[in-house]
Order: sequence, then C-alpha cells, then structure tokens
Amino acid sequence: MAVGRESSSTSEPAPARDEFQGRHLLIGANVVFSVAVAVAIVGILQWGAYFKHAKADLTDSSVNSLAPWTEKLFGDVQQKVRLTSMYFETDLEDEDQAKYRTKVNDLIALYQGVNPSMVEADHFNPLQDHAKREKFLDRVRNLKKFKEQTTPYGELIERFQASLGGQIGDLIQGELAGVTALMEAPGDDSTKDELGQIQQLLERWGREIELSARDLEDAITGAQPRYGAAKTVLSGLAGSLPRDLTNIATFAAQTVERNVDLSPAAVAYLSGAGERYQPVLDELGALSESLNALPDLDIEDLLSQIGPTSNALVIETEEDAKILSFSDVWPPGDPNIPARSARFGQRVFKGEENVTTATIQLTQKERSAITFVRFAGPPLFFGFPGSPEAPPYMEVKRRLEEANFVVNEWDVSAAETPPPVDPPPVRTIFIVLRPSSPPQNPMSQQQQPQFSEEHKQKILAQMGENPRAIFLAGWMPGPFGAFPEPYPFDAYLNDEWGVHVASDLLVQRVFMGRKPGEFAVAQQSWVMTDPSRSDQMIVKDMRGRKAAFPFVSPLEVVSEPPDGVTVEPLLWCDRSEDLWGVKNVQQYIERARAGKGVTRDPGDILGRFNLAACAERGDGKIVVISSRSCMADAFSMARGLAFTAEGLTFKERNPGNIHLLLNSLYWLNDKTEWMNVGTPVALGTIEIDEGPELTFVRAFVFAIWPAMVACCGGVAWWVRRR
Repeated sequence: MAVGRESSSTSEPAPARDEFQGRHLLIGANVVFSVAVAVAIVGILQWGAYFKHAKADLTDSSVNSLAPWTEKLFGDVQQKVRLTSMYFETDLEDEDQAKYRTKVNDLIALYQGVNPSMVEADHFNPLQDHAKREKFLDRVRNLKKFKEQTTPYGELIERFQASLGGQIGDLIQGELAGVTALMEAPGDDSTKDELGQIQQLLERWGREIELSARDLEDAITGAQPRYGAAKTVLSGLAGSLPRDLTNIATFAAQTVERNVDLSPAAVAYLSGAGERYQPVLDELGALSESLNALPDLDIEDLLSQIGPTSNALVIETEEDAKILSFSDVWPPGDPNIPARSARFGQRVFKGEENVTTATIQLTQKERSAITFVRFAGPPLFFGFPGSPEAPPYMEVKRRLEEANFVVNEWDVSAAETPPPVDPPPVRTIFIVLRPSSPPQNPMSQQQQPQFSEEHKQKILAQMGENPRAIFLAGWMPGPFGAFPEPYPFDAYLNDEWGVHVASDLLVQRVFMGRKPGEFAVAQQSWVMTDPSRSDQMIVKDMRGRKAAFPFVSPLEVVSEPPDGVTVEPLLWCDRSEDLWGVKNVQQYIERARAGKGVTRDPGDILGRFNLAACAERGDGKIVVISSRSCMADAFSMARGLAFTAEGLTFKERNPGNIHLLLNSLYWLNDKTEWMNVGTPVALGTIEIDEGPELTFVRAFVFAIWPAMVACCGGVAWWVRRR
C-alpha cells in the first residue's frame, strides 16, 4: 500500500510540467515573432530610405547638420578652403572644454563632408602639437595677402640698416667728437654751458641709436618677425630725431650770434651744424613718408589671437585667412554675463553662422556698399551702447559688415552726396529711413531744417533710373500728437512701382471686451508679429523665425502696376476681427487711458494688411517695408530668455527681422544664391510646407503607423490565444 501511494504521488507532477513547457514555448515564440516583426519594420524603413532621403537636426544649437544654404555655398566653392580648429586639450581642463572642442571639431568635419575636394578640415592641440603649430603658423605667414603686407616692411628695414642707420650713427658720433674737442680746448669758457647742453643731447641720442638698433634687430629676427614693433622703433627715430637735430642747429646759430669772441673752430662747428644735419634730415623725412605708406599688418593681429589656450578657429584660403575667436563662436547668451565666467549652458553656438560669413569675406573680394539715408538727427552707428542716446543701427552695421558689405550713412540735410567708398563698390544699395522733420522751437532764432521736395529729389537722383533700395515706411506721429505724418515717398512708390503706403492708418491689435461688440486695446497693440508670407525667395524660408514690426501702415499693391513693373506682396497680416487699420489713434489712446472699451469707427478698416512688398522693373529693384524702426537694433537684435536643452538662456527675440533684411539685400544685389547664408538657424517646432512630404507625414502618422501597430498587436493576440 505504501509503495502504491508513493507511485501515485510521483506521477502527479507530469501535467504541470507539460503545461509549463507549453507556456515556455509560447512565450519564446511570441518573443521571436516580435523581434522578427521589429526587424521587418526596420528593414522596410531602410529599403524606403534608398528612395526617399530626409533628415532633421533637432539639437538646439544645430551642430549635427549644416543649413541648406551653407551646403550650397560650400558645395559651389571654387577655391581651396581650410578650416583649422586649435581647441586645446589637457588633463587639467574643465568639463566644458571637451564640449566646446567636440562641437567645433564636428562642425568643421560637416563642412569637409559637403565638398571634400575643396574643403579641408584639421584640428590639433596647440599645447602639445608644437611642430604642427609651427607648421601652421609658417603656412599662414606665407599666404599671399600677408606676404604682400610684410614685404614692404622687410624692404624698408633692410634699406634703413644698410644705409640710413649707419649714416645716423656716424653723424651722431662725429658731432660728439666735435663738441667734445671744443669743450676740452683751452680758452674762453663763456660758451662752455651752451656746448655742454649740445653735448648732453648728442650723448643721449648716441645711447638711443644703440638701443634702437638692438630693438630693431630683435624685432626682425626669430621665427616670427615683429614688423609692427620694428615700425614703432623707426617711427620713434623719424619723429624725434629730426626735431632734436633741428633744435641743435637753431641753438648753435643763436649761440654764434650772441657771442662775438668765439674761436674760429667754435664758429665753424656751430654755424655749420644745420648744413651737416640736412642730408640726414632729408632721409628721415623720406623715411617718415615711407612708414606712413606701409599697409596695415593683419597678420600680426591674427597671430596675436592664436595662443596655446585661446581656442581659435581659423579659416584659410590660398591667399588670405580669418580667425574666429572663442567669443566669436561661443558668445554668452545673456549680454549681462561676463564673457570669461559664462559656462557652457550659458553660451550660444554661432559656429556655422560665423564660419560661413567669414568664408564669404575670404572668397568674395568684390564688395557692394550699403548706404543708410537719414535726414538730420543723431548718427546711426557711433555713440555709447546702452545709453539713452545709443546709436540705433550699430549692431546691424556689424552684422552687415560680417556679410561682406561696406556700410556707411548719408545725412541728406548736411551733405549733397553720399560719402565716397574706397575702393569703389560694385553696387550701392540704399536703405532709406523714414524721414521726419524735427519739431520747431518757437523760442529759438535758428530753426531746424525741414525735409522737403528738394531733399527727396536729391535722394532719388543718387539712386538713378534703376535703383536698388529698401524703403522703410510705416506710421509716424506728426508734430501735433497722434495725427500721422504723410510718407514723403508715397507718390514716387505709387507712380513708379505700384505700391501705395497708407500712412494715415496704423495697424492695431485689440481683443474682445466684456460686452458684445466692445473691445480693449491689446498690450503692445502697435507691434505686429509672425505675419503670413508669400513664396517669394526673400521670405520663403522665414518660417520658424519670429519677426516683429512696430507702427505698421498697410501697403496697398495696385491691381495694374506701371508698365514693365512686377510687384508682389511679401508679408501680411490676415484679415481678423481683432486687427484694425485705425485712422484716429488719439481717441483710442484716450479711451484706453480712461479704462473704457473701444469700438471700431466707421473709417477704420479690417485686413488683410500688407507689411512688405517687392517690385522689379528692368535692372531696378526695390523692397518696401512699412515699419520705420523694425530694422533698428532695438527690434532686430533684441534678446530675451528662452528655454533650451541647456536650460534658460538668452536668444534673439526677432531673428526674422535680420533675416528679412539680409535676404532683401542679397536679392537687390543679385546674389540670391547667398540668401539665408550667415543668418542663425532658428530651431523650434519642425515645420513642413504643404506638398508630398507633408502628405507622407500625415499618412504615416494617422494611417501607416497605427496600422502596423494594430497588425503586430493582432498577430501577438492570435499567437497567445493559441
């Protein structure tokens, strides 16, 4: 009985074991099937990638890709470009240094990948790779531009050492010997004081000549001749020695006149000083002229920025080079943070922006000029940043010069013509600021000049029959409060180009109040942001770049433009119940101050409101932007806090403004292939225009992907069910 019971107990676990083995096989098959499905999905996507390529860089600083316009520029470059990163590496570096170095090295590798045959990328550690650093410095010093600058220095120094240097030394020693002999000669001591003064001055110059010769030799010997230091030595001689020699000759002649009892030897020595000095004075005068004619030494400024720990990035061509300092590539996002103490997360990466613009400057030697046209008022570019009277376009000027333009300003009230540009530009593009007449002071006897028809014709005459110009129009209050001032160029734009500036209207934003039909004035109601855009090449790529346009007067594009003119709106605000074109601004101001709601007057209109337009006729092109201050630093360069992958940082608030300005200038300059080059990539939400790409994304998100997930889930359910 016991045995039977034991036998029965040993046979009971068999069904449980079979059940476990069955579940084990089922789970394994499910896993294998899931892996197979995942592999199949990846395979399908890889197969599809052969037929449709797409990529998106989602990094905040855009370090994993280059902008399309940058790829086009470097893909078409016709001369060798070398990018060299000298970001140092050491065991004692902080963790941020590795991030800076990696991002810059990755960036220059991206450039090389665009055009490997014409773009060369290199990087080395200047703290350890001494041989490579010396080879690099020697190569840069021998570039054509720098050779042409340093050769006149070397020739002048060589001539000085071979001739004039010895001539000066011989003169000083000969004069010292002569005056010493007179001092030691027996006889009348009445002139010993005068001779002693001459002797002391000549002895000082004897020492100065020896020191100058030594300093000059030190400056031009060694691996890197310091031509700037050598020029300083020669300039000191050419400036001070002639003055002292002339003073000695004058003093000697006066001494002869005052003393009639001088010995014949003393008279001969003192009276002949001027004649003996004249050949050296003539040579020193010629030396001074030669020194003034020497070109600037860009090489020394460049090399001074290349230190073992300077984190330099150098762009070279076969003739020239430019250096991007660490602060150029990694400026602090917040201008209030000291540059030296800003950490990695507090800096903005501007590598692509600055490398691309520097390459344009190096490869494009012909430059166009931009003339800002103003009427009276303070200068546009010069002043004290941060002060109430800060120059309004100082940062814009810097950005335009980085884009290889020559920038100046023309005050029409003070000059008949724009300032000359040397060398002459290939083209001049005018940016005509909205002119306004300054208010008159009835207590002043001298009244301020008023903008007149004569001033307008002066500007139009300089532009010629085929102008290239940007007109900044917009709403402007007149001398009597909020009543607008007419735009002086409206008749010209309307008659010649088919664009009318409705300067009596101010586009203003309101919002629904507490009662039906009653509205309230919105905060900053006079600033229009993020307008709609056309497909014209100037604004086609403005998506993702916020723009702000203050004090807008709507533009009206005529239905039948003048003969030969093609006119097209660029930006506009779509029709909306909360966007009004207001005529009587004063009453809205008074109602807002009183806390009352506002209603739309019969004379006010609804949109759409055009903000910008372009027109073309033959060889003439213009762009009209109906916002008088949208390109000033206060709007185009404004910065504010923004969330990034590194946390809060300061970024440009309105990158679309400078984008619009640069693209307009490239269009006016017939350089459409440069459009978007040098403008910072504004990353945020990915936007895809209407077309096959957007159709595919919609189908994939709403149909293909859910179907694949449902299919996989259904098969898994069926397998488990069995």
